[in-house]
Amino acid sequence: MNKQTPLLAVNRLSTDFIQGASRTRAVIDLSFEIQPGETLAIVGESGSGKSVTAHSILRLLPYPVAHHPSGKIFFKGKELLNINPNKLRSIRGNNISMIFQEPLTALNPLHKAGDQIGEVINLHKQLRGEALKQRIIELLDQVDIPTDKANAYPHELSGGQRQRIMIAMAIANEPDLLIADEPTTALDVTVQAQILKLLKNIQQRMGMAILLITHDLSVVKKVADRVLVMQHGKQVEQADTQTLFTQPQQDYTKSLLDAEPSGDPVHLDLNNGQKPILASKGLSVNFEVGKRWFFQKPRLFNAVKNADISILPGETLGVVGESGSGKSTLAMALLRMVDSEGDIHFLDQAINQYDQNTMRPLRKDIQVVFQDPFGSLSPRLCIADIISEGLKVHQDLSPEQREQKVIDILQEVDLDPAIRHRYPHEFSGGQRQRIAIARAVILEPKLIILDEPTSALDRSIQVQVLELLKNLQRKHQLSYIFISHDLQVVRSISHHTIVMKAGEIIESGTSEAIFNRPRQSYTKNLLAAALSSSL
Repeated sequence: MNKQTPLLAVNRLSTDFIQGASRTRAVIDLSFEIQPGETLAIVGESGSGKSVTAHSILRLLPYPVAHHPSGKIFFKGKELLNINPNKLRSIRGNNISMIFQEPLTALNPLHKAGDQIGEVINLHKQLRGEALKQRIIELLDQVDIPTDKANAYPHELSGGQRQRIMIAMAIANEPDLLIADEPTTALDVTVQAQILKLLKNIQQRMGMAILLITHDLSVVKKVADRVLVMQHGKQVEQADTQTLFTQPQQDYTKSLLDAEPSGDPVHLDLNNGQKPILASKGLSVNFEVGKRWFFQKPRLFNAVKNADISILPGETLGVVGESGSGKSTLAMALLRMVDSEGDIHFLDQAINQYDQNTMRPLRKDIQVVFQDPFGSLSPRLCIADIISEGLKVHQDLSPEQREQKVIDILQEVDLDPAIRHRYPHEFSGGQRQRIAIARAVILEPKLIILDEPTSALDRSIQVQVLELLKNLQRKHQLSYIFISHDLQVVRSISHHTIVMKAGEIIESGTSEAIFNRPRQSYTKNLLAAALSSSL
């Protein structure tokens, strides 16, 4: 690529967070450039400063908590850190767009998906009426979302669908620079491949530059021209992609490249005649769609169809399938958080007819880690209060005892107990996910439903979290339902695996059989897509 005037130039940028007398430097003396049409990937472990750097470019960090003691950011020759706020607003979403890491919290829960895409277009392009409608339809088609989803609210979409709506909003005005903060985190491998191809096609057509923030090195290897490695807010290494992957210079870079989920599930004792801790028979979930007139039969969408599962004490059941296949809905039905038909037995109790009051005493024994850690953590509570909330409900402990349990569990999930008085917005996505896991395991439940628990984590932290989950399983004979689109992760922790498609379990068996001898063509395609995206 010929050297030319950079589209974006970051010079000796530092970013501090100030809380009272406390000052934390999240980015330290960072410099890099992005040329027109180039893709630069920033990689590093959670908390390394990747997202802080991305947010600094558009001045999205909270003022006056966030402060830049040094550095300059130039976009097309204009300095952004000191630019007039009105001029900056004209650049945001138009010349520079951003795909955020957590789509559920980035989307307005009160507005339909199509309206939110239209708002971005209308703000900068002044389209109206039929022209605006056609542009929305065109964008939905580009990101492989059915046009009827334009009328859906964010909570009615799967995690992958919400992420694709965010991508449609980001590319709506054909920006010069797209900042993509974990753009494929919530997507299964097949949709991930489609999105990466989409972004490449748009980039080639428009000459758009991309700043990619990700922990997924397989994505970096596919799409990036150059890679910047960060650790503790500092640049560790910067090189073209081929050189960095084949000839890494720094030990930290080598450790990132070597980190892959591996190993076998925890040994499961099948000779003691144990009964299933959780079992379902003919479990179905139907959602009413659209409006109906008086006496008109409701139109139903079958989100889960006749699901039969069984989980033994100490066993992990992996649940895989594309976005919208019914994985998370199945989990919500087992938790009795959505209405369902069929039988559910938990700890020898038939809970399929239990209401929320009847279920409350069982909540301590069946916990959940949600897909979006930021959306599931109260922004008004400090970390200690978030983690200890369940203890206050289910255990009679003194404040001192609760605090000690919080300290112990934070140490178990590899977080410094000193952070317990801080708030969720002060942490990276990976750190928030570990806080969510700590909240779930502190009650020592019998069963934990993990909905994409490692999706927000870089590979090295994924390995640590998986090892943590395995250690907890050995110690307490915990059972897990492990929902994920990352087949490497599922294979390393799950004893049995079910494959879901359009609400149905189309294949079920031991993980060894599913991954080595799949019977269904759909399963084979999932595995092929995962293999093609691996390093």
